[in-house]
Amino acid sequence: MRGEPPMRIRANARGSFDVDLPEEERELLALLPGRMLSALEVLANPDSIVPDELRRLFPPAYPTDVSAEDAYVRLARQDLLDHHREALMVLRDSAEVTHLDSQGINAWLTALTDLRLMLGSILGITEDGIELEPSDPSYYNWICYHYLSQLQHEIVTVLSEQLPPLKSEASERLPDDPWGEPLGGLRWDGTPRPELT
Repeated sequence: MRGEPPMRIRANARGSFDVDLPEEERELLALLPGRMLSALEVLANPDSIVPDELRRLFPPAYPTDVSAEDAYVRLARQDLLDHHREALMVLRDSAEVTHLDSQGINAWLTALTDLRLMLGSILGITEDGIELEPSDPSYYNWICYHYLSQLQHEIVTVLSEQLPPLKSEASERLPDDPWGEPLGGLRWDGTPRPELT
């Protein structure tokens, strides 16, 4: 019986991350960001309309208030653009590396998330499964989407393993709350806070 495939991204003893990807995957990771960087160029003008494939990256903050939305776009869009561009360029420019530091691995995670959101919009991703034939025009995008999903999952897994353990005083009855006393008598997970005896 076949086990789980080995992780391609692993934490090492030096506090960084080893990246073990085949050449064809590295070529894909160097290529895909360029496609999205080109799509982002249209948004350099704050008056431009967000293309459909980028709507999940730039959702409206005030969908029912045109003037408030316009003010928000002029205030925040450039920072959002810079954030997305920076992560995509890091992924593109470091696709060949065999080691990433914490900043690099987080940039990869951001870029992979952005690329998945764009491809998901293009493909009209839903919860319904779909079977495609290689002759389907969207087959390549589906392959890229699933590959990026798997690589994103590996990075999330390896980063989750770096989190500190839960505090010993935390319990199911009253979980440790790093933000202080919960509002309205609710615990951090939204359930009623039990009365202390």
